[in-house]
Amino acid sequence: MLEFLRRFYGSLFGKIVTIIVGFLFIVGFSFLPYIMGGGGAISSQNVATVDGKPITVSAFYRYYGNLENYYRESYGKVLNNTIKKYIAEKTLSSLIADKVLENRINDFGVSVSKHYLANKIAGINTFQKNGNFSNAVFTSVLAQNHMTPAIFEKHYENDINRRFMRTIIQSSFSFNKQQIIDNYRLRNKSVAFEAAIFKTKNNAYKFIKKIVLSNTGFKKLGMQFKAKIVDFSLQTNAQLISSNKFKKYNFNAAVLKAVSSGINGKVSLVPISIKSGFAVLKIKSVHFPAFKLAASKRFSVYRNYMFEKQTEFLDDYVKYLESKSQIKLNNQLINKIMQRV
Repeated sequence: MLEFLRRFYGSLFGKIVTIIVGFLFIVGFSFLPYIMGGGGAISSQNVATVDGKPITVSAFYRYYGNLENYYRESYGKVLNNTIKKYIAEKTLSSLIADKVLENRINDFGVSVSKHYLANKIAGINTFQKNGNFSNAVFTSVLAQNHMTPAIFEKHYENDINRRFMRTIIQSSFSFNKQQIIDNYRLRNKSVAFEAAIFKTKNNAYKFIKKIVLSNTGFKKLGMQFKAKIVDFSLQTNAQLISSNKFKKYNFNAAVLKAVSSGINGKVSLVPISIKSGFAVLKIKSVHFPAFKLAASKRFSVYRNYMFEKQTEFLDDYVKYLESKSQIKLNNQLINKIMQRV
């Protein structure tokens, strides 16, 4: 491979740029502070195996470092223990998914030629000098980070293979325009409802029992039970969340879920706990908007729907492949890692 690169681009001398290579598909090819054989690996054991193929501690820490850095850049420098534990769990599940895909490269007929791989490596800015690939920079950077060209090329090739496989899986998902229209109307529907707010759960349950068994109006019966009745006009979820009433009565995600899943005339059969007491909801009306959008907005809706559904399809398919794989976890080692992150 190095000989091919030398012939293809020629050798140039330049300054050494220190990088660390991470292969994290959600953030692209990152050069972050974890590297194979380094990053504070606690042992030479494997955290898991997939069909007998190992996932090493060093691979775990390299991926964890990339993902942690991604979260720091996205959400701030300070990450609490809960987020770190989540990152560690996400790291393990992602590595398993990657290994499952790697093990099925031949089944998908994916193959990366030396010419293509050489072009991709030569196109990485960190390996260039004056706009051209520099073999001297390439070898120096890898040597400084204790990585051989063969190891780098193998990991890079695997990453490219996984990207191709994801593309193949995602592109096999099909949909029609009616699905997009229905999805748009569901997501942008407006709901009008009434909320009866009680100080105690007991009173809320008594009210629910009475309203279900009688023809008494929601508002009238609520007042008999000394509830606070609040009317909400037709509005989307986004409008509801930003409304002063939603904030005033300390409504939460449970209220939003009940409203979103409601049907005309439906009364919630379980009191919803809020900071000011317990709420019982009745859906007054539901409105679905017409799918009339400008060409540019319609294209955006199509694109977002396609990306979302293809991603869901990819996740579900990888989970299916995992169910057909023999996955073994080194729980003792994983527990140690979880305690240290």
